[in-house]
Amino acid sequence: MDSLPLRCHLLIGPPGSGKTTFAHRLAPLAAGESGEPALVLSTDAIRQELFGDAAVQGPWDEIRTVLQERLQAAIAAGRPVIIDATHARRPWRLLYTQVLRYARPVEWIGWWLTTPLDTCLQWAQQRERPVPDAVIGEFHAAINHKQFGPHRSEGLATVVCLNPAAGETDAATISRRLQGLDGSIRNALNRDKAKAPYLHRYARLVDLERLLFLLRLLITFNGLDRSDPATASALQALCNPLPEGDLAEQAAVYLSCWRDVHGGNSEVYGDVEALRADLAWLEANGFTRLDWSSQNAIELGDERPPADSSCHGGSPALADRRQFIRVFTLLRHILQEPFDAPLDGDDALAAQGTPLYQHLIDRLSDIPGSYEANQEAVLRNDLRHLLRPYGFCPEIKGRPDSQRSGFAIGTALLSADQLLEVHGLLKESLERLSDASKQPLLEGLEERLRRAGLLQAEQQHQRLSKRALAHRSLTEAKPGTLAASEQSQRLERAMQQRRRVWLRHLPDQPTEAQRLRGDDGRFRAWPLQLLFHNISWYLAFETEAIGYPQGLIRTLRLDRLVFLEEDGQVRRTQPSDHDAAMERLQRLLELCGGLYFGSDLEAQLAITAQAKGARLAGQDYFERLRFSCTPRVFQLIREEPGRFPAACTRYSKPIPGHADGPAGPLDELEPNPISDNHPYPVELQLPRWTVADDWDLRNWLFRWGAGIRIEAPIALRELHQQMARDVVGVYGTAHSSMPKG
Repeated sequence: MDSLPLRCHLLIGPPGSGKTTFAHRLAPLAAGESGEPALVLSTDAIRQELFGDAAVQGPWDEIRTVLQERLQAAIAAGRPVIIDATHARRPWRLLYTQVLRYARPVEWIGWWLTTPLDTCLQWAQQRERPVPDAVIGEFHAAINHKQFGPHRSEGLATVVCLNPAAGETDAATISRRLQGLDGSIRNALNRDKAKAPYLHRYARLVDLERLLFLLRLLITFNGLDRSDPATASALQALCNPLPEGDLAEQAAVYLSCWRDVHGGNSEVYGDVEALRADLAWLEANGFTRLDWSSQNAIELGDERPPADSSCHGGSPALADRRQFIRVFTLLRHILQEPFDAPLDGDDALAAQGTPLYQHLIDRLSDIPGSYEANQEAVLRNDLRHLLRPYGFCPEIKGRPDSQRSGFAIGTALLSADQLLEVHGLLKESLERLSDASKQPLLEGLEERLRRAGLLQAEQQHQRLSKRALAHRSLTEAKPGTLAASEQSQRLERAMQQRRRVWLRHLPDQPTEAQRLRGDDGRFRAWPLQLLFHNISWYLAFETEAIGYPQGLIRTLRLDRLVFLEEDGQVRRTQPSDHDAAMERLQRLLELCGGLYFGSDLEAQLAITAQAKGARLAGQDYFERLRFSCTPRVFQLIREEPGRFPAACTRYSKPIPGHADGPAGPLDELEPNPISDNHPYPVELQLPRWTVADDWDLRNWLFRWGAGIRIEAPIALRELHQQMARDVVGVYGTAHSSMPKG
């Protein structure tokens, strides 16, 4: 590879700006070492050659292939090239300056023809192939975009501005500007030297923008999650059919056709391997994880910009790793907390004039590489030149001052439709389940949805969730109990902080001896979880047990419990202790089928220590419940496979000649004689306390009425019989006392 760079030229201007005339004047003046004029490659000329008419647009892939083949051949031969096309959008320019690789180093000069729009429109009408005014206006606006217009950071050695309408493209002017290129490039390179030691993997503009657009794609379209109907519909509007492959392969296709990415270009932002590496980098630095509490510094590693066959090109401001780390620390924070802003009553911040900027600096102050306390103007500039241009700070309709309330950049984890569904479910659970503790959460969510433009005040009571709760909680919000909002919130804080608390059960009146001792019936407990069961809210908690590292796990209704106080500063410092108690609670819920867990600690510990799914051992703590069913009841019971774990359950084998279906893994019992009107036996192995005292089990079992015949234990069978006699007796007495006629 020749080490000397070949100087090539990229013309930039809308249709009708005078590019073709300028190109042919430039060609002889930009000759190579052999004296041969520079090769002018024109997309219009290639269309004429391929399709017989420059007005025929034709397949762009064919035009691009011819242009790139001739470009590569000319560069390999050492002949300078002038590319005559609009290059109105940044990706179209980056393709030549930072994506394509050449046989030798290439120094790209950008020639920006600043012809006024009116002149472009006038000159375009004089061409044999007029271009629609709307197209000219669109390209003129794109080139003159404040942030995305032609710039040296795109990999251009320098950008030369000329106005053909002012006579600045005559041969003398062009020669003079060519002679000044060396000095202009040298000065630019001298300014770049200070940045050179700090270059990193995203120092090239194409790599930086690919990362930014990938991040915006993920937050705009809910992580590209097709399982969400709203996201799938939005993605289909970009690309139909939806692309296959892993996340990187899908992102490459979406970026290539996403109009918001300044025209889109799969060759520029659609490098699958690069996108795969970008996704890994975003994950490692906390942009896509659910670890919103991370305060780690942004890590760039030692990786330098990739080798490139273009040279002397400029680089963006974020090519400096110090500036990149600072800005991406800010961007990550805004992703994680899009509505982070000072409270209205924060007088100390308000007195400084721009509370939001100082607030953000304070929030990021503990993260290495973030903003210094006196860099408020720097942060404001970064917000203006990063968040807004790249779509991370959209203006909310009707809220021109939305920037003061934080920088909502997208729904991130959930789509807008999913967020509204969550809002509906939360609102309904608060109203129908009497969970007043969630009122602050609902109010906070509604405020953020309104600020994001997703929820209007008049819509709050009109949108109905796709799923609803048919039953209401009968837990009474008694003041002074855990069912009241204030006490419930105190309890949840203690639960989150794993603190031990003092509780009192309202129905338990202290004895005379307790009153004499000043004992009001209080007890100490570790609160574990709030459970909604049947029609009420319950607290599951672990009590203190002298001589045991674990305590008895119990549940009581919230409206019958009083939160007295926290037990000093006693808390579980080892998360494993809390996690072990939670595992025991979940195991008890599974094995018992209800919320009654008995009063025997040793029995609790013995049955919860057994492996999940294993055949139950420790028979001293279990009792066999056996009953036989009518065909109809047996069918209904078989349709409730999750009521008790498989290790607890045994069903009757199918009866030959009956439409019972194939045998299942739990069908182990021999059926009763065919003459029995209850031919299907069922056995459940349950904790002794469940069989003896649990009302949940009895309510489930007795609801089948005469559809079951209890065979063991005898005490439960006798209770079933007595209930039947009592019912018959009630109706017999009532019938005899009813008036005649």
